[in-house]
Amino acid sequence: MNITDYIFLKRYSLAKNGALDAYKTAILNQRMDESALNELVWEKTKKLVSHAYANVSWYKDKFDELGLHPFDITKPEYFGQIPILKRHEIINNFDKFISKGVTSKNLKFITTGGSSGKPLKIGVSKRRIREIQKWQMFDWWNVPLNANMASIYRGVPVNGLKKLALSFINWPQKIIRLDAAKITSHNIRQFIHQYRKVRPKLIHGYVGALDALADYILENNIKFDFKPNSIWCTAAPISVVQENKISKAFNAPVCDQYGCSELYFVSAECSHKRGLHIFSDSVKVEIVDYRGQAVRNDLYGNIILTNLDEYAFPLIRYENGDRGRILDDKCSCGMTLPLMDKVKGRISDNINLPNSVVLSGEYLTTIFDNHTDYVKQFQIIQKKDLSLKIKVKLSNSNYTDLIKKFLERELGEKINNQVGYTIDFVDEIFSDKGKLRFIIKE
Repeated sequence: MNITDYIFLKRYSLAKNGALDAYKTAILNQRMDESALNELVWEKTKKLVSHAYANVSWYKDKFDELGLHPFDITKPEYFGQIPILKRHEIINNFDKFISKGVTSKNLKFITTGGSSGKPLKIGVSKRRIREIQKWQMFDWWNVPLNANMASIYRGVPVNGLKKLALSFINWPQKIIRLDAAKITSHNIRQFIHQYRKVRPKLIHGYVGALDALADYILENNIKFDFKPNSIWCTAAPISVVQENKISKAFNAPVCDQYGCSELYFVSAECSHKRGLHIFSDSVKVEIVDYRGQAVRNDLYGNIILTNLDEYAFPLIRYENGDRGRILDDKCSCGMTLPLMDKVKGRISDNINLPNSVVLSGEYLTTIFDNHTDYVKQFQIIQKKDLSLKIKVKLSNSNYTDLIKKFLERELGEKINNQVGYTIDFVDEIFSDKGKLRFIIKE
């Protein structure tokens, strides 16, 4: 650890005690012997389950209803006896997930988007240091912990005493911002002006917003005489088309990070880019089929998450609606943290056809991966009558016939005349407050 990072963490510890030690522990854990890491994860899992049963009424009631006790879960393979936690169960029983002795003053409340229905609210402990995994990622990409950065995100910076405290902790860091919900040519030009002055080591932002910014840079032939160490993309799956475009615009590598509002940091790519390293010492990731049964590595399924570090509002075996797969592979970087593939789409992203055939989100979000020179952006919409509209933004209108013929072959075979489809070549595909949705079902 260099002296700059050490000073940053010491200052941070004034706000949240233990930050320096927690970071050191995480750095050690990520290269721990695999069997020792598995044992650490299992011990943390048992401790969390026992706490939840003793202190959280939802889990106590659920376990008793099933005739299950933490003492019954004596091996990792028995963990699957705990029922999968659904979104609606948290919505309808919010208070029952709060641990004994915890009050609203101890919690920070987080609300996820309501695209799948009623928005979900969860609580997280104010005392827990949620930035540890972020700092690990900085280490992987050789970015100082208080490096200058560019943020293409939603919302505005904090104000008041909290802003002053963060300024003290992060000094001499400079952060430039582009509001992902207000991307205009004027705002982009202002951002680029600041970007050239600050020369950030890291760019962090929503995929959809970064995609729009990259379009502007490339279309206006804007060049920079420096490059960041990494472009950290979050909030949505990123296609090969988008990754290539964003990387080209800033002349820098893209880091794909996976998380959700309920659990910010689940996994992320290191600079070797062999997959996304799961922060397995803090989050347990399972992949299950539609029956809730575990699938073997390299097969896609529904993602199930357990936050091993959250005791105030435990989430155990929570199904967040995403799909992915754990890779049966090792990264050449030397870290023992297991790998998962890029998250390809949400459960709701699947397209259902009348004969019960399903076009999976994993397939649809990669449909143009071999046509990245021609396709700049795309979106697939299934209308209420089940017909499809495919919106495509081309790099050049000369490729119209080529992409039409490709889709006729590719989708025509899959659809087999069950539903109609149209191809709409457009000048722009708009994101939803910075988040770009590949697949929309009306």
